This record gives sequence, structure tokens and C-alpha cells, in this order.
Amino acid sequence: MKKSLLVLAVAALFVFSFSSCGDVSTTAEILTNNTKGWVLSSATSAPAYELSSGRAVENLLDGYFYDCEKDDIIIFQDGGVEVINPGANIDPEWGYQIQTLGTWSLNADNTVLSMQLPFFYAPSHFTYDLEQEDCRIVSINSKELVLEYKFNDNENPSKGEYTFTLTYVPAK
Repeated sequence: MKKSLLVLAVAALFVFSFSSCGDVSTTAEILTNNTKGWVLSSATSAPAYELSSGRAVENLLDGYFYDCEKDDIIIFQDGGVEVINPGANIDPEWGYQIQTLGTWSLNADNTVLSMQLPFFYAPSHFTYDLEQEDCRIVSINSKELVLEYKFNDNENPSKGEYTFTLTYVPAK
């Protein structure tokens, strides 16, 4: 009886160790395995971001982001290629959003993701800004990517520094 339990316990440990190994992914694998891309689900600012109207918002989806920016899709591809797709909601007045290719990279310890942010635009306003921004990875798994981005408002430096917390989920 004891031998049977010992054999069963060893077999269970063996099966468990192999099944759990398949679930372990690197940060880069999690980013690139999501082939449909990532879409913004929430965005906050600390302190509250001062809008041009003078109103301050902690929830950036409530006044900072345009509707056409809320469904932008970021696809991280192997080799450091970042694809930004504007999603279905294109601004009818400007109509400037087009698919853009950029680059992404991780630092040595996978704590910082350098990437193009889809809510910054080139001066022409026809495409996204190709400048990489450093975002601290707060957490990442196959269902959620949480980033922190330190933002200084260049148009109004007196506003100071903001910390944007950006949460992305898999696009559908």
C-alpha cells in the first residue's frame, strides 16, 4: 500500500512539474504571443492630469484620450517590431490615424518596455510619434499588461510630472 502511494505521489509530481513548465513565459513571449494585440482598458494619472479646460482628471479615459485613441491596438512582433493599428474608431474630423510601424525593446531585467505610445502623434498629426517612451512594467501576464509612464507636459512645463498607469488587455 505504501509503495502504491509513493509511486502515485512521484507520478503526480512528475506530471505537475511538466504541465507547469509549459505555462511559464518570458515577458517578450507574453507580449508577442498575443497576435491580435493589446488595447487600452484603463488609464489613470497621479496626480490628476490638468486638461486644457482647467479640469483635472485622474481617469484619463474621461477627457485626456479622444474616443479614437481608446481602441488603438498595439501589436508586439518578434524582432522588436511594434505595429499600431488605429482600431475602428477613426476621428472623422482629422482622419489622421493610419497603421504605423515602430520598434519596441526590453531592458536587461525585463522591467522597462521601450515603445511608441499610440496617444502621442507626429507634428504633422497624420501618424503616431515614432519616439520610444520608457514604460515601467508593473505587471504582465497573458490577460493584462500594466505599465507606468512618467509624463512631463512639454506644452505646459509648469504642470510638472505625472505618472500615467496604463492597463492593456488582449484585443478581441
